[in-house]
Amino acid sequence: MKKLLFFLFFVLILSVKIFPQSVGITDFMRLNPYSNFNNPASFTPYNWYVGIPGASYLNFSYYNSGFTIDKLLKMNNKNTPMDVYINKSLKDLTSKNWINTNMGLELLGFGFRLKELQKFFFTFSYQLKMDQQLSYSKDLFGLLLQSFLAKNEFDKYLYSKTTPAHLDLGGNFSLYQEFSIGVQCQVIDKLYIGVRPKFLFGLFNLKANHFETRMYSDPTNGAFYGKFNVDIDLTSVIPFVAKDQKGVSLSSHGIKNINFANAWGKSFSQNAGFAIDFGAVYRINKELRVSVSVTDLGFIRWKSTPLNMSLKSVGNADILLNNVSEELISDLIKKGINISLDSMITIANTNFAMKRMDAFTTMITSKFMADCYFDLTPHNRFIAQFKGYLVGNKFLPQFTVAYNGTFFDAIDVVVSYSMMKNSFANLGVGAGFRIGPLHLYVGTDNIIVAKKLFNTTKVNLTAGLLLDFPLKVSHKETELNSIFKKRESQ
Repeated sequence: MKKLLFFLFFVLILSVKIFPQSVGITDFMRLNPYSNFNNPASFTPYNWYVGIPGASYLNFSYYNSGFTIDKLLKMNNKNTPMDVYINKSLKDLTSKNWINTNMGLELLGFGFRLKELQKFFFTFSYQLKMDQQLSYSKDLFGLLLQSFLAKNEFDKYLYSKTTPAHLDLGGNFSLYQEFSIGVQCQVIDKLYIGVRPKFLFGLFNLKANHFETRMYSDPTNGAFYGKFNVDIDLTSVIPFVAKDQKGVSLSSHGIKNINFANAWGKSFSQNAGFAIDFGAVYRINKELRVSVSVTDLGFIRWKSTPLNMSLKSVGNADILLNNVSEELISDLIKKGINISLDSMITIANTNFAMKRMDAFTTMITSKFMADCYFDLTPHNRFIAQFKGYLVGNKFLPQFTVAYNGTFFDAIDVVVSYSMMKNSFANLGVGAGFRIGPLHLYVGTDNIIVAKKLFNTTKVNLTAGLLLDFPLKVSHKETELNSIFKKRESQ
């Protein structure tokens, strides 16, 4: 099964067009300094904190609006005829479906407040980030799964030469480092502003500029044919290109003999980028506040051995897709046969035209946020949040309501509910505990995933360990008037 998932990931990674999305449960934790990742203007109730290196912040997000892993696991269910199962499963897909993953791992982080500048709070963070974005048309899984249909019933084939599968794909996969320096300032008693410039250094990128094909398989031999219009850019700090008299091609030599120090150094000299976060929080009164932010507004310029891969049809003739067959796909799903890196490189080299290219630029996923906080009591807060994700001209909105309880300046509890397109069953929970200077937190925006891990459409997991001081939260926000007259008289 692992080999099957790896293969599907490899196929789908060439087809990415939408973007990852998540409700970070830390957004709503008042005692957690990492709430400022959502808004750099968020108030931090400490004089300083330091993250445990490599363990202070881990965040993983997954979103799947279409064909779930649970359905793949049921492929060999003998109680349901395969052709019936396939047609039923494909009905669950829409014309556009998404699988997106996103990960952030902080390797070093800290924040502090200077005694002379009590209204300012400064932060530093060094993170490793992965951003995988994917959209695919309904026909992709139909084409992969039709090999299970009976060979003696060609008329039942979902796709043929006269009715080919239409694969409309595209997107981006990035792995990069992020260095950020943040400043939060209390301008007046009611207003906080924050800004966080980020310096980005890319490690790997695959960008599908265009990926549109009309494909079918020949029922007599299982070979794949079609008309192709595919254009992909690829770059990596690990050498992956070989050059000979015939031109350039992919090679696994650099991967098998990797020099990590050299590869890491190339990211700083050849794949630099910049992004910025900024936000504001306005406290209307003692109970009510509103905030807005824009995060990850930026780009990376990729210069490390950029390569263009293309496969384009000329005229009306169909192209044979070399080294790919129904038998290969069927064996992958049924048996999980070994598909080595060299085999995948061979498939790419025998089908794609390749050429070295100039540097190219990719944008990172920008987020826009607006929320409103209402403190029913000093320890019980309710939040309504709107967040949107932007890639190019595509925008995906998300709405969340949440409760945050803070008790004894040591316990943070969050319960949230969020909804977005094709994803409505998202009940989140989170908790943070301060034991002396040690601060541990964990949370997810979809607790239901614990029961149905392989059938989920959306989940965000986050956890971390840090130290924050003073032990008793003493840096308080300026007291404001209350909207409740009864409290004002107390």
